[in-house]
Amino acid sequence: MSKKITYLKWRNRIEEITPHDHRIGDDILLIDEIHAARAEMTLNHEPFKIDMTMAIIYEQGSADLKINMKDYHVEAPAVLLVLNDQIYQPMGHSEDLRSKVIVMSRSFSDSMFVNSGEILPLKSSILKNPVMKIDNEENVFGHFFQLLQNIAASPRQEFKIESARHLTLSMFYGYSHMKHNMGSYVKGTNRQDDIYSTFLDAVSKHYKKEREVGFYADKLCITPKHLSQVVKEVSGRTASSIIEDYVITEIKA
Repeated sequence: MSKKITYLKWRNRIEEITPHDHRIGDDILLIDEIHAARAEMTLNHEPFKIDMTMAIIYEQGSADLKINMKDYHVEAPAVLLVLNDQIYQPMGHSEDLRSKVIVMSRSFSDSMFVNSGEILPLKSSILKNPVMKIDNEENVFGHFFQLLQNIAASPRQEFKIESARHLTLSMFYGYSHMKHNMGSYVKGTNRQDDIYSTFLDAVSKHYKKEREVGFYADKLCITPKHLSQVVKEVSGRTASSIIEDYVITEIKA
């Protein structure tokens, strides 16, 4: 019986198969097509919790997966963004799949937004729309991957991580603003989406100890009835079922 790869060991395995010229310090791993195939061999179809931020660039083929228990079908060319502490479950992919992956450590991704007041709308946008369709002729993420690869392969060590941080922040705020239509985001204009996103964020932090809808309603300063109505309207599911799914998936992971 094969031994399953656990929460932290998965990242360790990726590091083992990633050559040094595909790394920037301990904070960024660049997985190209060859190494992506080797990484795929380390995964089964069981859910596991992400201890990093990943940008998966799909250049060819298709893939099926779940993020926080929600099903997604990705058709290339596209980009998938998976954030820290989300529960990720690969379900399968086409034989012609070709992809690249940018893996960023928690400390690296957190450091980018230390002084930013826009982390909530940015995170909310990605949580709602983790899959972004892209144009092959304007594959910004592909260019971004190559620029990071150039930094990683450079023999000069000065300012590598700083260069990568500014480049990554530009990618998030440039391309993500365009694709997620964040330029028109005004806090409070879509109150239901704000409530739902904040609810998911709270559940991801507290579900191990708190499983009552009332607890999360208090966090949001609204009534349990109102929270349940909003979650139902936005997601089509009850707040209780989402909390239960987090607990069940955590056990599986």
